[in-house]
Amino acid sequence: MEDENEYKKLPTDEKCVHKLWKARVAGYEEAIKLFNQIDDEKSPEWNKYLGLIKKFVSDSNAVAQEKGMEAALVFVENCGHAGKTTGEVMSGIVAKCIAAPKTKTKDLALQITLMYVEIEKHEIVQEELMKGMEQKNPKVVAACITTMNTALKQFGNKVITIKPMVKKIPVLLADRDKGVRDEMKALVVEMHRWIGGAIEPHIATLQAVVQQELRDSFTTGGAQPTRYLRSQQHRVRDTPAADTGDGAVEDDDVDAAAGDTADMDPFDLLDPVEILSKLPKDFYDKLEATKWQERKEALDALDNILKTAPRLEPGDYADLVRALKKVISKDSNVMLVALGGRLLAAVASGLRNKFQPYATACVQAILEKFKEKKTNVVTALREAIDAIYPATNLEAIMEDMLAAFDNKNPSIKAESAVFLARSLTVTQPAAFNKKLIKAYVGGLLKLMESADPAVREAAAEALGTATKLVGEKNIAPHIGKLEPLKEQKIKEFADKAEIKVKVAGPKKEAKGKAPAASARGDQPAKPAAALKPPTATATARKHNTGAAKKPGGAKKAPARAQPSPPREMELAQEEVDARAETLLSADIVAGLGDGNWKTRLSAAQGFHSTVQGLTAEAGSAQVLFRTLNKKPGLKDTNVQVMKARLEACKYITENFPISTTAADFVLHDVVAKLGETSCASIATDCLTSLADACGFEHVLNEGLSYAMDSQKNPKVQSEMFNWMSSAIKEFGCTMKIQSIVAHSKKALSATNPNVRTSTVNFLGILSLYVGPSLITHFDSEKPATKQLITLEMDKHANSSPPTPTRQPGKVSKSASKGSVGDDLDEPYEEEEPAVVEDSRPRTDIAPLITDALVAEINDKNWKVRNEALDKLKAIITNSSPIKPTLGELPPALVARLLDSNSKLAQSALQICEQLAIAIGPKCKTHVRTFFPAFFQAFGDNKQWIRTAAVACVSAWCATAGPHVPFDGEMLLDALKAGSPVLRASLLQWLADHLPNVPPKSFPREELSSSLATLYACIEDRAADVRKAAGDCVLPYMLHLGYDSMHKQLEKLKPASKPVVQAALDKARPSLPVQPLPGKGKKDEPQGLKTAGALKKDADKKGAAPAKGKGLAKSASASSRGKKDDEDLTPLLPQNNAKNQRIIDDQKLKVLKWNFTVPREEFFELLKDQMATAGLNKQLVANMFHNDFRYHLKAIESLSDDLHENGPALMCNLDLVLKWLTLRFFDTNPSVILKGLEYLATVFQFLSDNDYTMAEYEANCFIPYLILKVGDPKDTIRNSVKALFKQICVVYSVTKLFGYLMEGLKSKNARQRAECLECIGSLIETYGWTAMSPSGTVALKELARHIGDRDNAVRSAALNCVTCAYFLEGEKIYKMIGHISDKDLSLLEERIKRASKNRSAEIRRSMVVPLSATGRPIQQQAEEMEPPIAEEPPQQEEYEEEEEEEPAPPPPMRPVAPRVITGPFGLDPELIAKLDAAVPVVRRPELPEHDLKFLDEPIPVRPNKPVSQPTAPASMVLASPHHTAPHHTAPHHTAPHHTAPHSLATPQPPTVDDSLLADTIHSIASPDLNAAIRAMSLISNAITSGRGAALGAHEQRLVASVATQIRRLRTSARPPAQTLPAYKCIAGALIAFYESGGCGMNVDSTALCSLLCELLRLLGGGAVATGPDGERLVRILNNVCVRVLEHSPRTQLLCAIVTLLHESIGVTDPAYPRYQDLLLKCFWKTLKMISTWDVNSIDYDAVLYKIHLFYKAYPNSYWKKNPDISDTPYRTVKTLVHTLVKMKGGSITSHLTQIPDVNESDLYPYLLKVLKQLKLDEKKENTPDALNGASLLQSMTGNSAPLSATSRLPRAVHEELALILKRIGSKEHNREALAHLYDLRERHPEVDIWTFMQGSSFYFRNYVERGLREVADQRKMNSMPMYKHDYKSENIDISNETEEKSHLVFMERLRALQAKAGMKTESAPTSQPRTPVDNRGLQDSLIEHGLPTPRAHSIDPQLELHSTQPMSHKNEAAVDALRLKLQQIKSSSKR
Repeated sequence: MEDENEYKKLPTDEKCVHKLWKARVAGYEEAIKLFNQIDDEKSPEWNKYLGLIKKFVSDSNAVAQEKGMEAALVFVENCGHAGKTTGEVMSGIVAKCIAAPKTKTKDLALQITLMYVEIEKHEIVQEELMKGMEQKNPKVVAACITTMNTALKQFGNKVITIKPMVKKIPVLLADRDKGVRDEMKALVVEMHRWIGGAIEPHIATLQAVVQQELRDSFTTGGAQPTRYLRSQQHRVRDTPAADTGDGAVEDDDVDAAAGDTADMDPFDLLDPVEILSKLPKDFYDKLEATKWQERKEALDALDNILKTAPRLEPGDYADLVRALKKVISKDSNVMLVALGGRLLAAVASGLRNKFQPYATACVQAILEKFKEKKTNVVTALREAIDAIYPATNLEAIMEDMLAAFDNKNPSIKAESAVFLARSLTVTQPAAFNKKLIKAYVGGLLKLMESADPAVREAAAEALGTATKLVGEKNIAPHIGKLEPLKEQKIKEFADKAEIKVKVAGPKKEAKGKAPAASARGDQPAKPAAALKPPTATATARKHNTGAAKKPGGAKKAPARAQPSPPREMELAQEEVDARAETLLSADIVAGLGDGNWKTRLSAAQGFHSTVQGLTAEAGSAQVLFRTLNKKPGLKDTNVQVMKARLEACKYITENFPISTTAADFVLHDVVAKLGETSCASIATDCLTSLADACGFEHVLNEGLSYAMDSQKNPKVQSEMFNWMSSAIKEFGCTMKIQSIVAHSKKALSATNPNVRTSTVNFLGILSLYVGPSLITHFDSEKPATKQLITLEMDKHANSSPPTPTRQPGKVSKSASKGSVGDDLDEPYEEEEPAVVEDSRPRTDIAPLITDALVAEINDKNWKVRNEALDKLKAIITNSSPIKPTLGELPPALVARLLDSNSKLAQSALQICEQLAIAIGPKCKTHVRTFFPAFFQAFGDNKQWIRTAAVACVSAWCATAGPHVPFDGEMLLDALKAGSPVLRASLLQWLADHLPNVPPKSFPREELSSSLATLYACIEDRAADVRKAAGDCVLPYMLHLGYDSMHKQLEKLKPASKPVVQAALDKARPSLPVQPLPGKGKKDEPQGLKTAGALKKDADKKGAAPAKGKGLAKSASASSRGKKDDEDLTPLLPQNNAKNQRIIDDQKLKVLKWNFTVPREEFFELLKDQMATAGLNKQLVANMFHNDFRYHLKAIESLSDDLHENGPALMCNLDLVLKWLTLRFFDTNPSVILKGLEYLATVFQFLSDNDYTMAEYEANCFIPYLILKVGDPKDTIRNSVKALFKQICVVYSVTKLFGYLMEGLKSKNARQRAECLECIGSLIETYGWTAMSPSGTVALKELARHIGDRDNAVRSAALNCVTCAYFLEGEKIYKMIGHISDKDLSLLEERIKRASKNRSAEIRRSMVVPLSATGRPIQQQAEEMEPPIAEEPPQQEEYEEEEEEEPAPPPPMRPVAPRVITGPFGLDPELIAKLDAAVPVVRRPELPEHDLKFLDEPIPVRPNKPVSQPTAPASMVLASPHHTAPHHTAPHHTAPHHTAPHSLATPQPPTVDDSLLADTIHSIASPDLNAAIRAMSLISNAITSGRGAALGAHEQRLVASVATQIRRLRTSARPPAQTLPAYKCIAGALIAFYESGGCGMNVDSTALCSLLCELLRLLGGGAVATGPDGERLVRILNNVCVRVLEHSPRTQLLCAIVTLLHESIGVTDPAYPRYQDLLLKCFWKTLKMISTWDVNSIDYDAVLYKIHLFYKAYPNSYWKKNPDISDTPYRTVKTLVHTLVKMKGGSITSHLTQIPDVNESDLYPYLLKVLKQLKLDEKKENTPDALNGASLLQSMTGNSAPLSATSRLPRAVHEELALILKRIGSKEHNREALAHLYDLRERHPEVDIWTFMQGSSFYFRNYVERGLREVADQRKMNSMPMYKHDYKSENIDISNETEEKSHLVFMERLRALQAKAGMKTESAPTSQPRTPVDNRGLQDSLIEHGLPTPRAHSIDPQLELHSTQPMSHKNEAAVDALRLKLQQIKSSSKR
């Protein structure tokens, strides 16, 4: 029993596959609960069950199967990846569930099936159900039919495709099983419900009884789906029911899901039938027979064939169609004509669109045959032409139709018009564009005037149908005014017309269009009263007229096309007067027509001023124009009045919507005024405004017609052409030029020379747009005139037309709306631009192509054929240009293209080339006829034929378009059937032609269908074919893409794949870069900018430097505002998102990065993580692009960014490594090699920055890198092995060893060999510890590979074990365990050979030790090596201090003891104890002094020179007063006086650098406990005297602390968790900044982060709750003070200015007091600046930061924003003033980092401050200002002898004067002498003796002796003190004076006071920063929670206070010190 319940302990997924059915049931139940609990449909938890669902539904136990199906249903419903299981689960359901005996099982099977359909896997479901219908078990078949019926009923025929099911109807209805037959009948009934009569052809073959039974069951009425796909459900929910009731169109997807009988075409359900081969052999002969009975037999045979073939297989039907067309056109038997018409209709219906090549010729023949009056003939012809029309369009047959309209036979006219009416009912409105409307309406209007009533009736019907199709408003402008009876007739037919085609409705967003237009002012709120209100019919048609602007097949007109001018109805004069009275005063209206010119002038001026006050909505341009033009109007004889009227006219034109109707009222008068000199200028401007408002083409045509036809003034004509010359440059030329040419010819024949000259000049400019063909229009002109035109055109021959500066028609649209209102719709589609081409009248050569000529062309005698071709050539030459109607010529000419006589074939090709040029672009209608023969000519054996064929095809492509050969699978047919010569020639032509074809100009299927043939040609036996096919691969790839061509490889044989794959790979790198998805630029991918480049761009634009914290915000704002613009964010952001990714990975919230081959979900996961992290969008797009060259571009961008934005890489290293692992699985080696090069650079950067690679990063990268170590390419393997060596520096060697051991499990022998080689290298380099902790187990595994089958693996394994042998010796044999004798002998031989090279001792000595973390420890010798550049300054300084002594040896070498003589020979043992004592922490208050520390040894830690920030700890010199050399950077030269007590130089403890780096890295860890431990370790290291080891890590330490503060501040942790962390951070920071030498290597960026986080913490108020919070606030204030006092000067100033810069304008409610606290820090810093050394600041860097501040926030900014306090601005000004005061006039030379000093207010303010300081100096140098202390007066007053060139800086001068003044006082003289000595050390250029010329000799002597004593004392302190053998009594000190002894011991006293923390110096700069013991601080942290030195506390509500100097003495303690020292002195004398 216990064993049976054991399964309960198993996880759910294991229970589901358990052998016990009860366990499986329990697992299924748990799975149901689990599936319902998972919220994320793409959670990784689903992946565990993807492979198990099939077992759920096919469980062998019935009970378990039922539960499993319930679980499977929940899984399919909730899992996002459930679609992947569709095939296997559905096969299991069909096999075991769908026909199960249990009802519940069948119901669950149905529900699962329908759920799979719902998640859009209906194709797979239907396929599996169709397979089930073929099974032998009738129950399964019936169940599958039932399921299919249910799915069709619920989802509709748009989801469940009916076509595959109709083939099963006759089979299943004839099944033996009654259940199957019944279910199939039900399914047929359901299919009929969805597709209606389309099912009839498929039940026609059934038994009559079954047919009748089915028809009785058929129901009428439209079916609607009751269930929708997952992607449609939200749209169905969101669509209100009311929207579908008022005519609105539903969502496309929802509509697609719905079923509709009209949507299903029965034709789509039919299978095509091939009939050409079934024709009788004598079919064509019988059709040519003279007896009509024989011709009828042939037609009857064809009729019988077509009756059984409603859908025809596409093929070459040219001969058949030609024969039928001949029957229709020529046969004298009307019965055969009718039969031929019906057969032609059947062929056209069966071919549908494939009939297009023959449609135009057939339409022409049928239209001519409509002259027959027999009803049966006319009916058959109607059927034929109606069946043909879907294969063509109105544009293609337009010329034939217009010719039929002009035919003399009324029957042809009437039938043609009726045919047009029928055609319009099945035409989309967009296809009947304005160009066609204009042409057809014009022809129909002529028919309306016909005397035959039938013709008039037919024309009216056609016009009415056109009106119904496109709307009355689009037809009315072209119809004009008709007789009322005719208008009534047209309206009746319009009402009766029924548009059969489904017109696309308007989009829903169009509802909001009208309000938007009103808001813009483009449309008046209410239509004018005079405008015709919209009728009910117009309103009802609104959705049908203008809705279909973008149909599938309609061509969109280019943007530059000019729309036809807007129109409006002409208002009655009474209404004009009425509306004018409402707009204008009566005086103005009356005055405009007054007889007195002064009155008219006043009225015109009043009219102008009144119109200026009107809005565009209030006034109508037509009313204003007509009022203004009131007699005398613009024909006014007074010049002043005329000008006033023209000015008003111009204003109206420019500010009101203008229609062509309104413009016509003033246009002629304005043109007439061009001839008057006084008004010509204003008339020209007015004419240009009219053209801009209502269309250039309209104004030009109307104005030119008026000038040339109505005006006799040559001045007007000349000026009109001059205006046209200038206007065409502004508007461009996109119009038809026929009317311009006609009027130009009139002007050229004018008698006035000015008119002729203006015309010639205009024609020269027009030639820029039309081209050289313009001259052909003037062939009939005189030669002299033609020569003038030619010369003028030659002037512009090499010029290009200027870019238009105006956009005609842009205003006209709104004008149309505004003027006309809703009565006239906008045109549904803009007219296509007029093609500027040869517009001469074309000749119809069809009548010239007589039957006799065709017979001659087809004659058997080649001479006759040749003569016929010559005749044809002459016809074309003499008739050019010609119309595309060629009659019977194309078939006859095609036959000659393949003539056996090569000369005739060549001549025919030349004629075809001539035809293309003569016909022009419309020759494309004959492409399908001629091109198959052209391609056949490519395969001719004669070279000149092939050359002529290529030239001919090129001519056709140049004329009709380069894409015309790719139609109707002509290319495929030619390649399939052609000879090797044809294939080689055709492929070579394709290789040259395809690159020039615009992409997407033809269906891709045309090329993709010929891919199989192309691949076969790549392996062709003929070398020419292979070469041409290889050249063709790249052009194919340009249009199809690599992926599409690569997929076709699956269809090839295995032996062919490598050859074709090689050809594809060869062509792929040559592909041009394709545009990225969703980007606006089409030529090249978006370029990526690195962080450095972005920064430079920002600086150029004057933008503030980018902030890390604002990065995500700016990126989101950019994406909202400019979604398609280039992403300008940095490639990799700096944030802490990686920590969250690590946590998510540990908690299994995301998919584990573990795969054999990457699946799609891993790509999606990485994309999501990159998007969340804020990576540059363009970079991410390049990373995941399908084209490998985008991957290369992404790697290049990352490489460039690494050098400029390295820290960001460390923040996002895991994402970059993950992406590169995905690229490892690419097949393109260039990406892999480039990625490995980049990785080498990355790991070098990481090792340089002491980065420690996290386990999370290593786990998602190293296993996949190991896979590439077995790559076949040597370059890749070598790069990977080099990476392993770099990884050892940043990652644990022992863990890397473990990954390499996992790599040995691979089946790839090369990978195993390379892994063993890497393992051997690790063992040899790092020793036995590299194999820990399980070295023995690893060694056994390595020894096992000695017996591997692969030789390389065996050799590498032997090398590994041999390396271990040299490290561990004979123990190895025991560790490797039992191996075969053969392997053992191989091992011994290898060891023996390897021993000859190097001994084991040498090998062991070369081993690099590993730290506890597994990282290598750097050798001490390498650490000791000092920087070469910094040695000479140290040496020189030492020699300065001790000239007679040699340079001290390195600290590591032992120095011989030296005897110390003189009065300083104290007790060495006691001094050693003093020196060994550990220093204690400095305390601000010492109420009681414990003097017992004097009895303890005082170890001396040598100060680290601040000039060596990167020097290791072991290189710190013993001299405590070594300061930075004078030439180093200013921020490294801060004066720090060290305590003069260091008497010995013991070796400082060594620190493991790698361990320290790991510890610092852990400070920023998300694991709070780990971070606290790391900070405690750092604090202990600092307090134990090892702070110098932090020198190289200080910056990262501060950055890590700031990161941890930010994490704590922004986390949702309770205060109980965060408070101890804050205390620990505060303790660590205080210990760090109070330790001598620490903090000097922190840059401004890290300081910015630290101060920002501290102040945000203080200002946020989140921690100031309770007593613990108050104590934390105090200690944080203390930390801030420490940071300000002990940070590098330059970095502090830069950081604080930057923070202030960033805080302006940014108000965060969470931190209201942030800026106030920041200002207090700034003021604190300003107070400290006065005590700093002048040269301790890098003025260039500080001034650059101030410059950026002033540049972003100049003085004008604060004046414009008075509500913002200008305290920051004034604070920065104070800083500038302080810096100028310190540096003086030389500060202007420190502006080198500022590119342009004029960009900000800094430089003017510097000059202003300098000027003010000079005035102050003049005041100070007056006699009244020099009445100070006598000593100071004598010293400063006599400093005049200093020359101007050697004048001291002001700050140094003041400091020197102060020191000399203090020397004169008894209390401070010793301190002042020490300060004076330090001043000389800092400024050796200062000559203090010149400065002291005015003082007495005794004073100067005293100062000189004092300086000597200070120097001796400093040297003595710097010498190491050692034990000596001399007895203390032998020391003679009798010659020493008491004064000297006093001075010496005073110095010793000062040193000891400093040791005790009692230094009595008031100036902060004199305060020594000595190593301190922070153990007391740690105790306080443990006992009290935090150290609370009250003297350092800062009240955040008040002002920051500096640390109080240690000036409070305890007199008792001092007396005790003196007593102790006296005892020491006495003991030394004894």
